[in-house]
Amino acid sequence: MPETMRMDHAITYGYRSAGPFHPPAVDGFHSHLQYEIYYFHEGICTYIIGEHSYHLRPGDVLLMHGRTLHRPHPEPDHPYVRSTLHFDPTLLHEYIRPEHIGGLLLPFEQSGNRRISLSREEQPELEQLLAQLAVLPLEEQGNVSFRFILKLCELLSMLASRCQEEQKDSSRAGKELYVQHILDYIETCYMHEITLEQIAEHLHLSRAYITSLFKEWTGMTIFKYLYHRRISQARLLLHYQRELSITEISRLSGFKQLPHFSRVFKEIVGCSPESYRSRSFSAPNVQSH
Repeated sequence: MPETMRMDHAITYGYRSAGPFHPPAVDGFHSHLQYEIYYFHEGICTYIIGEHSYHLRPGDVLLMHGRTLHRPHPEPDHPYVRSTLHFDPTLLHEYIRPEHIGGLLLPFEQSGNRRISLSREEQPELEQLLAQLAVLPLEEQGNVSFRFILKLCELLSMLASRCQEEQKDSSRAGKELYVQHILDYIETCYMHEITLEQIAEHLHLSRAYITSLFKEWTGMTIFKYLYHRRISQARLLLHYQRELSITEISRLSGFKQLPHFSRVFKEIVGCSPESYRSRSFSAPNVQSH
């Protein structure tokens, strides 16, 4: 079959093209109205899309809406093997129910341009779909082949699912980072008065969001964690700073009121600060051998 199949300007497919890159413009940058799926099989190549530069490795997929100026920079004297599929997204409306189209095109329309780096385990499935597209007729009775469209939708569905997984991972990583910032803030300021407003303002987030996020990730409220951190510090001071009074330890641990400190200490530790210190004094010294 020919290396490149074309159906007017609705769909163009080049499977495992290995020829040199012939830029359509003097500087190599170009744009188009079609969406583009670019798969990098082999070689050394840097791909520029707008202000982003991607150093490609085999198994990388680029999803582009096409309007942003882009161009590859393949390394000369090295193989440059790629598959490229350009398609007019309005084509799907002629073949696919409207409620299914949004999900298939979401990776192009949500972020515009993106790279997906497939693992070695993921690459065979996508490469098989590309190979299956290459043996299907592009045209049937003057129209785009329905079989080609169905296989294209299978490819789009796979890529959309992969993008959703990445988005979930990214969202999870972002949430985890916010929780870590909350923990860092508490670690820095636990000995001082802390309010939800202060933490929210520090992170530029809402009180409601940091409250629900912290509970989701740690299983406890921010203030419960704060009290545990303060009591942990108090236990260290009671054990190692025996010259300090209970009132001083309360203050250094972040409690403004001694009765509040004593009540929280007993709730968490199970005894009063005085009893805890007495036990520490009476505990036998451990000899090292």
